[in-house]
Amino acid sequence: MRKGKELLSVTGRFVFIVGLFFSVYVFAMFQGGKVSWTIFYMLTPFLLYSIALFAYPMNTIKAERIIRTKTIESGGKLAVTVRLTRTVPFPLLYTVAIEKWADPAMVRSAKANTKHIFLFGFKKNVEFAYEVDKLPRGEHIVEGLEMEVSDFFGWIQKRVFIELKDAILVYPNTTAISYVPINAQYDRGSLISPFSLVKDTTMATGVRDYQAGDRVTWIHWKSFARTQNLMTKEFEDRQSEDIIVLLDGRESNLFEEKVELAASIVEEAGNHQANIAFVSAGAETKAFPFIHSADQLREVFVHLAKIKPTATEDVQPVAASLPGVAGSVVLVTADPDWLFIQSMMALVKNTKSVICFVIVDGENALHHQLQEQIKFAKAKGITMHALSRKQFSEAFKEVAS
Repeated sequence: MRKGKELLSVTGRFVFIVGLFFSVYVFAMFQGGKVSWTIFYMLTPFLLYSIALFAYPMNTIKAERIIRTKTIESGGKLAVTVRLTRTVPFPLLYTVAIEKWADPAMVRSAKANTKHIFLFGFKKNVEFAYEVDKLPRGEHIVEGLEMEVSDFFGWIQKRVFIELKDAILVYPNTTAISYVPINAQYDRGSLISPFSLVKDTTMATGVRDYQAGDRVTWIHWKSFARTQNLMTKEFEDRQSEDIIVLLDGRESNLFEEKVELAASIVEEAGNHQANIAFVSAGAETKAFPFIHSADQLREVFVHLAKIKPTATEDVQPVAASLPGVAGSVVLVTADPDWLFIQSMMALVKNTKSVICFVIVDGENALHHQLQEQIKFAKAKGITMHALSRKQFSEAFKEVAS
């Protein structure tokens, strides 16, 4: 419908210009005189240009988008360069290029930055850059580039949409979390170890064949020199609980803070090569039962970039479980009602301990209902801790204390 109206409008303008051209010519022929012919000769270049612009094939213009910012966190800046190329060097005058976003909120916030007005002229290549500040977390789709050209007086206006789809992922902010020692065990007895579950690289117990992902520092070079086969040292494993991070995906005024804390825990555990699983509950339960590589960690962060809050009544009941996963559960929520906590606990069959981080607004005191929910969960044996965003870095220290 819109294309039909635009075509009808351009065609009507073209008919008007052709009619104006012949009208001026007929007027000069019948009226005669210097003034009449001067008017005709003055208008002729503009009218001929408008007619030529009507015939110019806009679909010969190609666009390329270069995203200069590779990784963007919430509140970060997007830097983009757009390159336009064409094969027909027709002189284009007033040219407007606008990036088209799928999200109306992005259209409002980015329009001033993504709209570029320039003189194309006879050039075959034109390049322009723009930046968008303070991007919110999420997946933002830019669908393409809309170009509009006009003649001298705006008689002919042609528009073309160049499909050029890109997905801009804005990841949640993360906070460096300080882990503190918790109880863990070796095969030979109990001792205190860091919260992150790592191999003790001071205790080599043997060698095995090299596998993709093994650290270079773990390679047993003496065996390699002897056999010319890469071998990796095997170390004493700490017999400690795995970590299962559960994210409450229900709607909340503190939803972004929940995502930020969950992302921070997963990232820190991944950096320390912990045995970690991640689950988010919302319109559907999304589980990542084994996160052992950088690619698997990236999958979690892609999910955290795309996740949206779900209305409480639309949250699907957690029916599945994590097979083969057991250990310490870290639940991140802003509404610790007992029924929801129970449904989340059903995911992990062999729970060793449960820590529930309750995200709160640091500016206001805890309301009575939230205090009662925390008290009830504590009575059920769950370690509860209320956290504001400023306290994220010391989250586990606060729990330990």
